[in-house]
Parts: sequence; C-alpha cells; structure tokens
Amino acid sequence: MTKMPTTPECDYDLVSNEGLLSLLRNESKNIVILDCRSSNEYTESHIRDSVNFSIPSIMLRRLAAGKIELASTIKCRDLKQKICKTYKENLFILYNDLPGVQQHQTDSILNVLLRRLTQDGCRVACLEG
Repeated sequence: MTKMPTTPECDYDLVSNEGLLSLLRNESKNIVILDCRSSNEYTESHIRDSVNFSIPSIMLRRLAAGKIELASTIKCRDLKQKICKTYKENLFILYNDLPGVQQHQTDSILNVLLRRLTQDGCRVACLEG
C-alpha cells in the first residue's frame, strides 16, 4: 500500500488492484470493501463481496458531524454485526469512480467515510484508479 495525502491533516493508504487481490486471498475475513458509488452504478457492476454505501445526504452530513454512528447507516444485518464486532480490527477498503480531485471533495461519501473511519481509529485504504 502507498501512503497518499488527502488534506493537510489527513493521510490515507492507496491499494492497487493487485494489492487488493492479495489482501483478499490472505486476510479476507478482516476486510470490508465499501463501494461509495450510487446504487445504480453498484447494481451494474461491483467488486465481489463489496457493499454499497450510498446514503441520503442528510445522513451523510450527520455522519460527518459525528451525530450518528457508522453502524446505524447500514441496513444489512450481517455487515452491521461484522462491523460492530470487529470495527477497529477490520481493514476498510473504499472506492468510487470519481476522478482523483473530485474523489476527495470534503462532502463526497468516500471522503466522509475516510475521515470518520480514521477518526475512529480504524485501518482504512482507498482503491487506486
């Protein structure tokens, strides 16, 4: 994984496609892949075992402000349990299809998740490309 800056106060790791494949082969039970694209894009195609994280803008703002917990935004019962039980032990891989600069706008789902997970002490990386 490669360390890349998003903002002056926040760093994140980048993982390549090959790196993700290697991680999935070696420690797949501790990886949560969050697809930060729209539900329609997720339905068209997505990484196997990834979960779509598309939430209404009001909930996204509340998550960014720390007013709600990440688990409260997740509908899938199995994923919610996995996140709650091993929250800080998981490696969260985030991805979307926005170009580099747009991807890290402060109000993008990916950026809000990146900041929130990092603040909560979780391991987090973004998929390259």
